[in-house]
Amino acid sequence: MSASFDVNDLTLEEKASLTSGGDLWHLQEIPAKGVPGWMITDGPHGLRKAVRSDTATDQSVPATCFPPAAGLSSSWDPDLIDRVGRAMREIYLPAFEYVIKHANPWTVMCSYNKVNGVYSAQNHRLLTEILRNEWGYDGVVMSDWGACHDRVASLAAGLNLEMPPSHSDDQIVHAVREGRLPEPLLDARAQELLDLAAKVAPAMAREGYRYDPKAHQDVARAAARESMVLLKNDDAVLPLSDDDDFAVVGEFARTSRYQGGGSSHITPTEMSSFLDALRNRGVEAEFAPGFTLDDADQDAALTKEAVDVASRHATTLLFIGLPESSESEGYDRTTMCIPAKQIELLHRLAKEDSRLVVVLSNGSSVITSTWQDDADAIIEGWLLGQSGGDATADIVFGDATPSGKLAQSIPVRLEDDPSYINFPGGEGTVDYGEGVFVGYRYYDTVGREVSFPFGFGLSYTTFSIDDLRVEAQGPCDAHVDVTVTNTGTRSGSETVQVYVEPKGPSPVARPKHELRAFRKVELGPGESRVVSFDLDARAFAYWSEARHDWHVEAGDYDIEVGSSSRDIDATGTVSLDGDGNSLELTDFSTYAEWIADPVGGPILTKAQESSDSERIQGMLANPKVMAFIQDFPLTMLEAFGGPDVAKVCSTAIAEYRRTRDIQDV
Repeated sequence: MSASFDVNDLTLEEKASLTSGGDLWHLQEIPAKGVPGWMITDGPHGLRKAVRSDTATDQSVPATCFPPAAGLSSSWDPDLIDRVGRAMREIYLPAFEYVIKHANPWTVMCSYNKVNGVYSAQNHRLLTEILRNEWGYDGVVMSDWGACHDRVASLAAGLNLEMPPSHSDDQIVHAVREGRLPEPLLDARAQELLDLAAKVAPAMAREGYRYDPKAHQDVARAAARESMVLLKNDDAVLPLSDDDDFAVVGEFARTSRYQGGGSSHITPTEMSSFLDALRNRGVEAEFAPGFTLDDADQDAALTKEAVDVASRHATTLLFIGLPESSESEGYDRTTMCIPAKQIELLHRLAKEDSRLVVVLSNGSSVITSTWQDDADAIIEGWLLGQSGGDATADIVFGDATPSGKLAQSIPVRLEDDPSYINFPGGEGTVDYGEGVFVGYRYYDTVGREVSFPFGFGLSYTTFSIDDLRVEAQGPCDAHVDVTVTNTGTRSGSETVQVYVEPKGPSPVARPKHELRAFRKVELGPGESRVVSFDLDARAFAYWSEARHDWHVEAGDYDIEVGSSSRDIDATGTVSLDGDGNSLELTDFSTYAEWIADPVGGPILTKAQESSDSERIQGMLANPKVMAFIQDFPLTMLEAFGGPDVAKVCSTAIAEYRRTRDIQDV
């Protein structure tokens, strides 16, 4: 089935109707013109298709629940994931930019919040200037549910679709007829919705299509295995064997925390807890819940039962984490700590002779510094989707080797986080005062101690990374080769991480180093492989507010290769010529900026050296004077330096302008 729709066939009222939904979950249909009102769904970590058009968000048809992003990001496996002011430019927008340019999605959703004082749904800078004009997006932008506050302003900003409908199409019609909204702009947004309907038509025409739940289940299990991060494994306490003597403690082993709350809630096709996985393997283990998942005080009887169970076995697997009520869409966590009653139980169990293995369940990082020394092994399990129980058993019993890496640093204290002072802000405003110094970019730059660094994750085998070779491939590009070897006795995967560190002075504050490339490599025992990376200009660039563009400075850059941001195995240096995009100098540019400029520097230096003024030559020979004038605009030097200095400055400015005019021609 093929379909095409033309906005020119629609009336003004029909165009307006397309820019709002038909109901809570459907696009607006236009039967007279054959335009269907397709049902739309979201998929935070699996399909969330509503049971009815008026149904609540947590009532959806069964679908495979894959690990949420909190866990999947720790897989560092793009292939697996494919299966399932400056800070904004360098930190918050690049992930969206990459998806738009490489995956070409059909739809994008804007958020609820304001960005720099403007609601996202009305933000022309984001929706049109950046998303459409700069990145080339040609699909549909819809509002998050209830995020559209002004139909006309939103459509003018680049929003196609308001969801759910506010039944205010007349606002669009009146705005067009009154000249407040250009009809060609409405036509463009409506045509994009018609194009979406046409793209979807072939899939909707497939009769009797059914997906393979078993195949999806297998992918979900593989994703969960790769999402887990082995943070600690003293004396190789893991993996266990099926016949090892161990006990299981913790309600999370029985009641899995497998997904987030709110509108990310999926109705899974099936579920496995860790206890389910043991039964599936035919393994018997003594179990004690240890605690409840509510806010009630700890029950002494539960503690006693858990301690008694642990005391009878050589190893205790303790499943702890954050109850679902601790984190959800719609509100922020108030602490990074696991509930106190669970930690008190952990400390009590640590006093027994039983070796203690801690398995975590949480939607984002938790503080471990207060208890990690009491654990012999720690698995960060995040939220693992519907197959999390079986996947955890795969790791615990060694059917799979851990390969996850932390996608976020784990601080020693919440107060160590660079956003601690600024968040949550006040009076409806949050100041992103940390700028580009987010996560490891901050911790590594200032040398702040962390419990576990960005990119960290252990394995049941060992690896070496060496034989680094770095070569410039042009003024702003470099090629990197490095050899990774499995030096252990088990097959496993290592994620080779490439960080770039600018070595010279910079006109902007830059992090110590930044992750610019990575690759996950699976190797058998003793196997080696050369891994290659091509680093383009963006790997070396920063966002220049003055240029309104990315800028690569000339100079030396260290290329660091390792297994985490703090485990660097090899470092090489590459010298780049940069993009040559220097800022145009003015009278108000500082002396230091003039000297550093590739055009202005030689001109000013020649003007100084050509002067026979004793005052000028005395200034150049006096280090204190030269240090003092570095941040003086040239116009101030003209005013305060006397006639001789003024003559040198005016000569340099005139020659610079003449040279730039010639270059522009």
